[in-house]
Amino acid sequence: MTSAPGTPGNRPFDHAEFDVLLPAPGDPELSPARQALLKEHLMDEIQRPAPGPRRSFSFPRSRRARIAWFALPVAAAVAVGAMALGPVHPGRPSGGGGQAGHAYTSADAVAPTVVTLTPGTTKGLSAAADHIALAAAKQPPLAPGKNQYLYVESKVAFLQVENSVDGGQRSWIPPLHQRRIWLSPDGTKGYLYEPGNGMVTDLDDSSGSKRHSYKAMKALPTDPDALLKRLYQGGRTGDPEDDWGAFKELGDMLHEQLAPPEISAALYRVAARIPGVQYVDKATDAGGREGIAIVFTNGDIRHEWIFDKNSYDYLGQREVLVKEDYGMKPGTVIGQTTIVERAVVDAKRQLPDGGKS
Repeated sequence: MTSAPGTPGNRPFDHAEFDVLLPAPGDPELSPARQALLKEHLMDEIQRPAPGPRRSFSFPRSRRARIAWFALPVAAAVAVGAMALGPVHPGRPSGGGGQAGHAYTSADAVAPTVVTLTPGTTKGLSAAADHIALAAAKQPPLAPGKNQYLYVESKVAFLQVENSVDGGQRSWIPPLHQRRIWLSPDGTKGYLYEPGNGMVTDLDDSSGSKRHSYKAMKALPTDPDALLKRLYQGGRTGDPEDDWGAFKELGDMLHEQLAPPEISAALYRVAARIPGVQYVDKATDAGGREGIAIVFTNGDIRHEWIFDKNSYDYLGQREVLVKEDYGMKPGTVIGQTTIVERAVVDAKRQLPDGGKS
């Protein structure tokens, strides 16, 4: 048998020979701009409602990290005033959920809601997106001044996981509870009040995202192609991970935020152009109200934006398991958000009625 060139007697290559044959490794360091963008994504997730396990978010171009998906209080993007809420979880008050300074634990767990998953389809998607966009475009603008704050109150509940000392895990669902947030128009100041999740904190000078601020939203293009390009952030349409990233980016833009009516309408219309987005003709929000949904399935979780089937106003958001996971069966609702009120106020912690939180 003839020996391979350079390997007398078929002896294995040593490390020095490999170094000669293989190209030198590239520089693994990220550019300062990319480092800043990844940091911005991370800080975004820190300010999200009650993150649950393995709900991944997409960094641009296949950068992926564990945990956290957006809660999407869109309220047809600019709804003003309180929305009537139906009943919440039995045995829990509908007004607060948790005392100040008290975070829910597994002892407070409620029985998870299990729903029948209506299959999604692209049939009717464009028409539904147009109806939702028209409803958003008709909403009166609600614009915070330079020294004012956007105030958003919602009810949220997301899957929690507790790690035990023996290495085991327990998954559980907390009661639907209150979340309040104040954000300055440029995104540099704010306050978060969500005691049920153990989060009561000043957001001033945080490193959170400024590109999702009201100021940034006002500057978005309404041209569909330009807006879609902005959502993909350099990603490629048709790549499943990039498609999910674009859907999530759209949600981040609308997450606890306001947009001018024409921007909101453009965002809803362009959502229908993202591969993987589907229409569901029957879904129910956290208050028990039935509607339609725009959905995207990522991994084992279907993410749903729920709208009234007649007015096309935003009703809420759900995350539903499509496969068994976390010891829970398919159809289990592991995350939900319902908007209570949006307003513009003059100071952090000020309530729309003039009181203080």
